[in-house]
Amino acid sequence: MVEQITKGDWRRFVQEGVLDNSRINERIRASWNHCRRLGVDPYNGKGTQMLSYDALQKRRRENSWLIELAEPFIKKLATMYHDSNVILLLVDREGYVLRMAGEELVKATASQINFTEGVKWTEEQVGTNAIGTALAIGEPIAINGMEHFSVASQTWGCSAAPIKDENGDVIGALDISSPFIPDYYQHVLATVVAAAYAIESMWQHRMKEEELELINLGLKEERGSDRSFILYNRNHQLVYASSAITNIPAAISELPTNHNKSPVYGKDSSEIIGHQITLTNQKKSPAFQGWNSSFQFQGVAGKSSTFQKVLERAKKAAEKDVTIHITGDTGTGKEVMAKSLHVCSKPDRPFVAVNCGAIPENLLESELFGYTGGAFTGAQRNGYEGKIVQANGGTLFLDEIGDISVKTQVALLRTLQEKKVVPIGGKKPIPVSFRLITATNKSLGGLVKKGQFREDLYYRIYVYPLHMPPLKNRLSDIPELVDYYFQKRNWQFTWRIEAIRALQSYHWPGNIRELFNVLEGIYTEYGEQSPEPSDVEAYIRQITPHERDVSFSGDLSTREQMEKEYIEKALKQHGGKASAAARQLGIPRSTFYRKLKKYELG
Repeated sequence: MVEQITKGDWRRFVQEGVLDNSRINERIRASWNHCRRLGVDPYNGKGTQMLSYDALQKRRRENSWLIELAEPFIKKLATMYHDSNVILLLVDREGYVLRMAGEELVKATASQINFTEGVKWTEEQVGTNAIGTALAIGEPIAINGMEHFSVASQTWGCSAAPIKDENGDVIGALDISSPFIPDYYQHVLATVVAAAYAIESMWQHRMKEEELELINLGLKEERGSDRSFILYNRNHQLVYASSAITNIPAAISELPTNHNKSPVYGKDSSEIIGHQITLTNQKKSPAFQGWNSSFQFQGVAGKSSTFQKVLERAKKAAEKDVTIHITGDTGTGKEVMAKSLHVCSKPDRPFVAVNCGAIPENLLESELFGYTGGAFTGAQRNGYEGKIVQANGGTLFLDEIGDISVKTQVALLRTLQEKKVVPIGGKKPIPVSFRLITATNKSLGGLVKKGQFREDLYYRIYVYPLHMPPLKNRLSDIPELVDYYFQKRNWQFTWRIEAIRALQSYHWPGNIRELFNVLEGIYTEYGEQSPEPSDVEAYIRQITPHERDVSFSGDLSTREQMEKEYIEKALKQHGGKASAAARQLGIPRSTFYRKLKKYELG
């Protein structure tokens, strides 16, 4: 157990460099040694590097986002620690104090050592201290009394936690300091850590909202222009690229020189949230091969690697007149893929689709092959030109091909072999030439084994298979699918990222079709108001009574697990009283109750 540092321990170290390791925490020992090597004055420690008023305002503008997100927590903590002789501080990544709140008497005491807004409070400036050391090590820390390296702070007790962005980089720190070392300093540190984590979570949510805004912009831009472009977020990371582009650099720094770069401003602010890159000379840039792709998917391509692999195969198929068989569960977009393949290969020719599973068997044959006048009772006088003839020169798409009878299979096989069709009741064959695309949600190979599907026809149609993945395997594409449907229905609004995440937590047995039905239903119920995640989940449960267990992903990230543990600890400390635990953690009560429900702690 580490014993309390005494004045004699500190004096021995600053005079002789001798330190009793049993009396000092490893982190603080390392910081003391660092300060001694830097030549920090242990007999002073007052702030010396101060920003002018204009320089401080400029730095605040540069960190406006951090200040905006932290302000509600600073106010909550200031109320929580009222009459506790503390001040609360928000500092930027370089250690400059951006914001100070708390009791005026404590602020006055702090000003005696120049511990004020605009001062740089780092290890290099004032020695070992909670703010500077937390920034240096990237971890929360409490430093009390004689643990401070310089005398100016040795009557103070301080607890600080770094604030990190979505990439784990430190962007600032939150601190609670008191000129009197509180007995409950461990509780103070836990509170600071919880508040810093909450700020980090809001930062990440804001980043996701900005990325969603950039995706929305990209989708709208692509629909209204034939330009090739890329959108990067404020951290210069790839967010969106127009669908014709492949082999895209993940960062702006990796771009070739032949491009135009323009800032993208947030729709509700004057802040730059990203940049749009427009290529000026595509053909000369080997890093951008594939920008002029010949395959344009008519649905939502998304960015998931799972579906991108499907599109790569589809592109190859579109370039050849090969027979294609599309597999996939109901609602995955098989017909959309078939139309896309047709448009990219025979755009000016007919596309004829037949759902073989939706037409009664006694009518399917006449629907496909047509018939002559009077061929059977009820036949049209002038006969009927079947779907196969209608597709001549273009594409014939037979959906649910696994549902056709053996008799119809024989007639279809003959047509494919001879490239001629004989209408029912007719004698003269009609030459036909078309691309055949088939689809099914069944296993044709399994039907062959059961004797329900002819093997020779199977080998005729199963030439180039494409599998449409279920939505649960491409959840990262849901934001774009949502935007696509909103645009299709001309709904001029967006959902908050939390609501989108709720959609991403469901397993979607009905796939894209089910997703669009849910969007339609929630819009009917909530209008243009973005629903809460709990509302999304409740609605899905409501419309899926046939499922025994409507499950949403419950795996917690490391950060979420930490948050859950902090909440559990606070509840335990306050005997299960949620309102008291929420005040301790500085979390708004409504948010706290949602988190109790999320972590099943209520």
